[in-house]
Amino acid sequence: MSPSKLPQTADIPVVDISPFIGGGQLDTRQRVAQQLAELGRVNGCLGISGHGLSPALLEEAFRVTKQLFDLPYEKKMKAPHPNGPVPHRGYSGTGRENPAKKTALEATEDAQKDEYSKIVDFKESYEIGSDENAVHYNIWLPDDVLPGFRRATTKLFWELYKTAQALLDALIMSIDLTEQEAERVRALHTGHENQVRLLHYPPVPNAAPGSSRLGAHTDWSLFTLLFQDANGGLEFLDRGTDTFIPATPKDGVLYMNIGDMFQRISNGFYPSTLHRVVASQGTTAARYSIPYFVVPEPDGIVQPQPSRVAIDGKQLYEPVTFGGYSTKMLETILVHGA
Repeated sequence: MSPSKLPQTADIPVVDISPFIGGGQLDTRQRVAQQLAELGRVNGCLGISGHGLSPALLEEAFRVTKQLFDLPYEKKMKAPHPNGPVPHRGYSGTGRENPAKKTALEATEDAQKDEYSKIVDFKESYEIGSDENAVHYNIWLPDDVLPGFRRATTKLFWELYKTAQALLDALIMSIDLTEQEAERVRALHTGHENQVRLLHYPPVPNAAPGSSRLGAHTDWSLFTLLFQDANGGLEFLDRGTDTFIPATPKDGVLYMNIGDMFQRISNGFYPSTLHRVVASQGTTAARYSIPYFVVPEPDGIVQPQPSRVAIDGKQLYEPVTFGGYSTKMLETILVHGA
């Protein structure tokens, strides 16, 4: 059945990963990894504390994000996202994406396909990656349009990379991969394919409490780090109750959700997390958020690791390349010509 539109009041568990940030002892890191496995394997989402990111860095990130989206439309369009999936960079106005179409594509019931295909998102975004990525190359605003924007967001990108690396090590340990498998998974991730996304959800007049601002979908990354302002609205699906749980903004806590690629690597131990954004508590205020997508190399083979297959007794997913998978997903959700 389709997930309930009424969220539960349960909290999403929080795990402190500081031993992976600060070089903690092996036994301490193993305890953290065990917590990730126990608390994250049902829904694939967790709050993460001890992530090493300073409040000043995040405050600056949200400040420049608001400055960006406060610009007139014609100035934001000096760095336009192309009318296609490559490069997935630059500014996209409202109505350019519909991630719920991915959910409709993957749905097994006709009613779900119909429900998710009709959901409309109301947001604008700006995609940024590594300047060393020649395929998904950055599309920057001219410096005189928003001075300091490139410097601030580039710094943010690489600080988030450090946290992502630590969390990747923790997730690898949490599923007991062999050292050879662990190195194979790490080799998929150089950081140059990662993406930071700045998001603005404009106010929605007369929005009913719980109404959609971003349709329910899973990400196709390895995993995603999620930051949001005090207005909240992010929700994750609780698979046990088939209801959505609010990811309540908390000081010092980011939210992490597993994506399609790590679901495959773990042979389904961690599920790809269905999540959405709704009008939180009926608010229609503007909302800002910053997801950071941790992405494998486009030509690397992403597949269930043999040790996980041996534990589970069968391989649940066929090998894919992230490049091919990503292109298919982007062609599904992008609204061309909008």
